[in-house]
Amino acid sequence: MMKKVNVLVLGALIAMGLSSCIKDGETYDPNAQYEIEKPLIEAYAQEYLDNPNYKEFQGMRIWFEIVQPGDPGSYQYKVDENSGNPLFVPAEAIVSYEGRLVKTNTEFESKDDQKFIISLSSIIPAWQIAFLPDKLRYNDEGGLLDEPIEFGGLTEVGLQAGSVIRIVTPSYWAYQNQSQGSAIPPNSPLYFEITVSEIKDYEANN
Repeated sequence: MMKKVNVLVLGALIAMGLSSCIKDGETYDPNAQYEIEKPLIEAYAQEYLDNPNYKEFQGMRIWFEIVQPGDPGSYQYKVDENSGNPLFVPAEAIVSYEGRLVKTNTEFESKDDQKFIISLSSIIPAWQIAFLPDKLRYNDEGGLLDEPIEFGGLTEVGLQAGSVIRIVTPSYWAYQNQSQGSAIPPNSPLYFEITVSEIKDYEANN
């Protein structure tokens, strides 16, 4: 029987933490907000993705397209089981990306060769879902786990060196109802194209 671990739920908790600054008297209903965004997201995916697919998480669809799968087996996503509860082992990736607002197709950011720590606390949940595999299969030493652990990523093996992916995410898996400066308004569904040039285990002293 496959192990299950609420790794994705941790991502949701991170997203919920982003909404902790709601002013008194205001409420945030993620399901109601998603119903507003859903037709916009689907229309955007159909127009801007050449081969649109989607995967549903907690009733909300992330649309995606694998442009390049990357080098097979160039990276193994790992968990550390020594603590008693499986912990995802962070990775380090060199990434180029472009981000756009779905509502206007306006680019809000574009960067090349940026270093990211791929962990459950350093990137938005939509990126966690894009990077990590559907199932985690390896321990922290690179050996196969006795039983795979469900995570729920978009792809079977996760993003690899050379991978290129496009995603269209509801605001819930991005920044929810919190603005990010003047570039990203509250309740913004987002589009990303992510190109991974390198990925390896993260070493805290590097």
